[in-house]
Amino acid sequence: MSQEMIILLGTAAFIGFFHTLLGPDHYLPFIVMGKARKWSMVKTSWITVLCGIGHVTSSVLLGCIGIALGLAVTKLAAVESFRGNLAAWP
Repeated sequence: MSQEMIILLGTAAFIGFFHTLLGPDHYLPFIVMGKARKWSMVKTSWITVLCGIGHVTSSVLLGCIGIALGLAVTKLAAVESFRGNLAAWP
């Protein structure tokens, strides 16, 4: 693994940890549900991990959609520019 990849992964883990720690809406609902339904610590942990994976996956998916839309707009701008130049051709 390259040095850049290690730095990137470490930074992502650090930011993710503090993102969760500073946002009680990321863990408090699981604590409350676990207590209310008398779940074991293991069951609560597994449900929390699965929801965390869903949270990260949906964030990555939204990011990919944003990138795809950005690329589409860039291509559209190039097509419109070409069309404008073609229309202005003598």
